[in-house]
Amino acid sequence: MRPIELRVKGLNSFIEEQKIDFNKLTERGFFGIFGPTGSGKSTILDGITLALYGQVSRKSSNYINTNCDSLNVSFKFQISGVEKKIYIVSREFKRDNKTGNPRTSRAKIIDTTNGIEEILADKAQKVTEKCEEIIGLGLEDFTRTVVLPQGKFSEFLKLEGKSRREMLERLFNLQKYGNILSIKLSREIGKEKTESNLLTGELKGYDEVSSEKFNLKNEELECARNQLSNANNELKEIEKKYKSSEEIWNLQFELNSYKEQEKVLNYKSSEIEEDKIKLKLAEAALKVNPYVLAYENTLNEGNEIQKEKESLEINFKKLKVERESSEKKLLEITEKKDKEIPELKLREQKVSDVIEEKNKLDILDKEIEEITSKVQVLREKYKKEKNNSVIIEDSIRNTTINIKELEEKFESLKIDDELKAKIQNGLLITEKYNLFKKNISNNKNKLTNINKEIENLKVNFDELQKIYKVKSNSLNKNKDELENLIKHCPGNQEDLLILQKNLTNCNEKWEKFNQYSDEIKKSKLLIKELEELLKKGKDKKFSIDNELLDLKEKYKKCEIENLAFKIRMNLKNGEACPVCGSLEHDTKSKDKLIDDIDDDIVNQLNNKINEYEINLKVLEQDITIYNTKINSEEDKIREKNLQIENLGEEFKNIVPKDLESQFNRLKKDLENYDLKKEILENTLIQLKDENHKLENDSEIISTLIKEKETQVNLINEELAIDIEELNNTKEKLNIIIRETKVSDFNKKSQEIVNIEKEREILSKKIKEFRINIETLIKEKDQVQENLNLITEEGTHARTSLNEKNKNREEKIKIIKDKLEKEFNLIDDSNNIDENKLFMLLDSIKKEIECIEKEFKSIHELKDIICIKYESCNEKFISIVAKENQIIKRCEIEKENLNKSLKSENFESIEEVKANIIGFNDIEILKAKIEKYKEDLSKIKGAIESSVKKLNNREVTEQQWINIQNSVKEKKLEFESLNEMKIKLEEECKFIDNKLKELKDLLIKKEKIDHKLALLDDLDKLFKGKKFVEFVAITQLKYISMEASKKLKDITNGIYGLEVDENGKFIIRDYKNGGAERDASTLSGGETFLTSLALALALSSQIQLKGTAPLELFFLDEGFGTLDDDLLEVVMSSLEKLHNDKLKIGIISHVESIKNRVPVKLILTPAESGKGGSKVRLERS
Repeated sequence: MRPIELRVKGLNSFIEEQKIDFNKLTERGFFGIFGPTGSGKSTILDGITLALYGQVSRKSSNYINTNCDSLNVSFKFQISGVEKKIYIVSREFKRDNKTGNPRTSRAKIIDTTNGIEEILADKAQKVTEKCEEIIGLGLEDFTRTVVLPQGKFSEFLKLEGKSRREMLERLFNLQKYGNILSIKLSREIGKEKTESNLLTGELKGYDEVSSEKFNLKNEELECARNQLSNANNELKEIEKKYKSSEEIWNLQFELNSYKEQEKVLNYKSSEIEEDKIKLKLAEAALKVNPYVLAYENTLNEGNEIQKEKESLEINFKKLKVERESSEKKLLEITEKKDKEIPELKLREQKVSDVIEEKNKLDILDKEIEEITSKVQVLREKYKKEKNNSVIIEDSIRNTTINIKELEEKFESLKIDDELKAKIQNGLLITEKYNLFKKNISNNKNKLTNINKEIENLKVNFDELQKIYKVKSNSLNKNKDELENLIKHCPGNQEDLLILQKNLTNCNEKWEKFNQYSDEIKKSKLLIKELEELLKKGKDKKFSIDNELLDLKEKYKKCEIENLAFKIRMNLKNGEACPVCGSLEHDTKSKDKLIDDIDDDIVNQLNNKINEYEINLKVLEQDITIYNTKINSEEDKIREKNLQIENLGEEFKNIVPKDLESQFNRLKKDLENYDLKKEILENTLIQLKDENHKLENDSEIISTLIKEKETQVNLINEELAIDIEELNNTKEKLNIIIRETKVSDFNKKSQEIVNIEKEREILSKKIKEFRINIETLIKEKDQVQENLNLITEEGTHARTSLNEKNKNREEKIKIIKDKLEKEFNLIDDSNNIDENKLFMLLDSIKKEIECIEKEFKSIHELKDIICIKYESCNEKFISIVAKENQIIKRCEIEKENLNKSLKSENFESIEEVKANIIGFNDIEILKAKIEKYKEDLSKIKGAIESSVKKLNNREVTEQQWINIQNSVKEKKLEFESLNEMKIKLEEECKFIDNKLKELKDLLIKKEKIDHKLALLDDLDKLFKGKKFVEFVAITQLKYISMEASKKLKDITNGIYGLEVDENGKFIIRDYKNGGAERDASTLSGGETFLTSLALALALSSQIQLKGTAPLELFFLDEGFGTLDDDLLEVVMSSLEKLHNDKLKIGIISHVESIKNRVPVKLILTPAESGKGGSKVRLERS
């Protein structure tokens, strides 16, 4: 990252906006920031971090200037990678009304690489994240990379042992591998233990799940599947029989239905015979009907022609009279048209011409009126312009007089230039004198304040030393307590885990023992209940079997008697009996048999047998279920007894409460031990931090005292110079007073300024008046030009008006000649009434139109009458011819009709008409007869087909009902077995899933136990910060190698830097053959150079984390404490370090090193009433 420009406003001592151009500041590679204490040197770095990260590196929350309500900061920088990128990040902060702390009101980062502004983020947090992403470093790493803090690296070089390790931990940010990692590790162990306990609890829920139980359920499932398969085969056999019986039953039903339909068709046979006779007469009538219709139509047509002939004779006579009248009227109108129309046309043309001329005359009158009006306007305009010309001439004369007066006054106020120069010099010397006077007063006040500050700092230093001794004693005491506590440790987590494992195993075995015992008791009670139910079921089955046997015997007996009864009923005397062969039969016993045998009783017996059989099947199923359950429970008892044996006898000798009490005691002792240890370790860390802070504070105060004492010396030197300058300035001032005879140069200078201002005002007025005269002269010329144009335009208008009037008279004469007799249209003033002209023209046109219309209507009427006359004549001739034809045709058609009546056996036309029916009715009768024949044929065929299909097979209603009931029962049995199979499948599936879950849980438990073992090993590894020490020394070796290279470059190969196995720095003195030297033996300058090389190496190491190279860093060392020789060495070294990719800046308030720095940024501190700190750039 290379900075380009920084703008700050309202930050700490900066009130007005200050701009720092880093391109100019870093152009020679080496630069410095100089200014007295409090001038804002470090604030420049705060501005950069505030723009990039939204906070200052010193973690202050009161950085808005007290005289400002807001703070603005803008930072422009470049990232030098494969492609150069330029960014501008800006933020605005405002003071919170409640807390007074700064609050971000606006933030934005822009990419301006290609000259096009692209906003990358516009929210405070997003801007910070974007800056971290671009640079690759957070605030802490950035500040450690950019600024090398005072004294820290010389201290780091000389520290040893524990102090060095602690400082390394902070510098390399290794706290995450120390206490932070231990805390994380402890949390992770606790988390994994909690998860392990949860898994142990979950595993208890799987005690009843086992592979033996799964195998047992699978055997039950296989048995159920076999039963289901047998039931399915039986069901298929019954369904096969059911389908055969269903077919016979349906065929029987169809045969009966067809026979019923045959009876209905036979009943309709007489109706069909009547329809056949009706159809025959209707067809004969239809044959004769065309002759009847033809004869009647011819008679009607002859009557119509006779009526039409009479009507035409009357109309013909009337049209003849009308034709003669229309010819007479046409002759009269033709004569009138040929005489009057030409005269009217000529008159119409004359009036049209007059109207056209009248229009032209109106246009001419309008033009005359416009020209007259224009002439009047020009006269008024001429008068106005003439008046303007007079006014402008008067203004020119007055302005010329004013200019002359002002020029005279301007010359009278002129002051000698030599006097003005002396007065100005006197004013400057006076201001310089006052400034020296003020500086002397300020320096005296500063001396007083600094001396007070030095006294306060010394008091604070003594107090800190006392506190440091007390804290050191507490630290040693705390260390002893911690070592004593570790010696008397009650045990470790492994002992507690073993005890917990034993307790858990003991509790689990007792719980399983009690659980298995309870389950055995429950199973025995259940077996007892099932055996009682089984006994009741068997007794009931035995009873039903006996009753069913009796019923079947009764049913068989009744069926035999019923069959014998039917045979007897059909026997006749003399016929042989099919049973006994006897020819004589006891007919008297027939009535007795009828009384004894009742079909209802047989049916009741059959139903009861069916009911008992169903009950018997249900009982058999229940007995099978009871036996299965008893066997299952007995297997369960055997399984549980086996599980109790597997638990062993050892756990019965252990009391869980005693073991739990022992576990709780050890757990409590360990918790107390860990708590005390944690408290002591935290206290130890806290005391170390406090001691370290006290050391830092003491060193800071010591440095401040030295700086303050240096400031006192500098101020005394500056005071002596200011007093000498004050005396010299006073002598110069007295000389100028004698020469000018002016005691108050401010007052005299103000008078000169006022006179100069007055002369300037007069000069401006003279200039304005001269501009006005030029404007007035231009206006006068313009007015004269306007007058000439008006005169010329008026002459042209008058000439045109005369020509127009002459033309008007000529037009009126032409109109009078055209009108001739119509003098009433023109008045005495030669005005023509236009409305009357149009009315005259309209009347002429109407008269012409009326004649032509009358002629046209008479001519058209005559043509229409002629056409009607000719048409009527032609129709009359045609009617007469038709009448003769009709008479002949009527005779022929009558003869044809008589022949047709005779051939179809009709007596008269009326008889034919009585038997005529519509074609649709005939078709309906035909369809009805055909359908009857077809239906009768189909029914006979269907009866024959059904008889063949039955093939002497028969199913009674009772047989059909019995088969249906059998199918239902077998289906119910199949469904019951299927449900049992599904239930067993679900149970097997459930146990299988549980076994899989158990396997997963056991694998998970094994993984957690393995992880706990690893975490325990890590816990042992990170105890005592051994890992932190290892990482720190490894990092230190890399840094020492880089530092050694830089030290060789700075010292021209004289010195090198190494680290021994304990992390202690060793200096290689190559001018003495590479001899090893301890860091404590180095001189002040050597120490500084070594510390600088070490600081640069650390900065490079931190930069490795970033994504963009940082091309600049600031060195904030205590240059004020170095002597001249050492300062020369240091400055020479710094001048060697910089290059194109690394710009080095130093921050100091020491004036003596300014000349060694090629480019300087000078900061002037804020002064009351004159604004905040100011910056300026200087080059040597």
